[in-house]
Amino acid sequence: MGDRVKGGKSRHPHLVVEVAHPKIIHESGAQILRHANLLSLRVTMATHPDGFRLEGPLAAAHGTGPRTVLYEGPVRGLCPFAPRNSNTMAAAALAAPSLGFDGVTGVLVADLSLTDMHVVDVELSGHPGPTGRSFAVHTHRENPAEPGAVTGSATVTAFWRSLLACCQLPSRPGIHLC
Repeated sequence: MGDRVKGGKSRHPHLVVEVAHPKIIHESGAQILRHANLLSLRVTMATHPDGFRLEGPLAAAHGTGPRTVLYEGPVRGLCPFAPRNSNTMAAAALAAPSLGFDGVTGVLVADLSLTDMHVVDVELSGHPGPTGRSFAVHTHRENPAEPGAVTGSATVTAFWRSLLACCQLPSRPGIHLC
């Protein structure tokens, strides 16, 4: 799926219909998402309070119970005060330009029960269809982490495997930086 058609003209779809084979989504999913018209995207990151490295007004935020919402609002407002704890939220805002940093909701939760993991929930929905119902997707990720760690222990391995996979793409072997 390209942004250019014959003659070099740019095209910007008004409608994206995804009923594709997983291979198509693997190859073009990011490009499809750039044109998707999402209604909402919410990313919640929960971990033990010792796993946060907060700055500014959030640095003084303390839990008032076993599970406390420290921040809920636009990702743009969170990133400057939680730069080491908001990367997944920032990536979601970049991947969904129809919402961006002001339209994606970020939620930071201090949870005393999460002593050895970070939990990330991503919820997205589209506009209602003819029946009035919307599509919705919810993912839940649990990343093992040492107590007090900002980065989960599986993150480095996942990053390294992604790099290795890029190096083995038959269409474009190697790593290409833009």
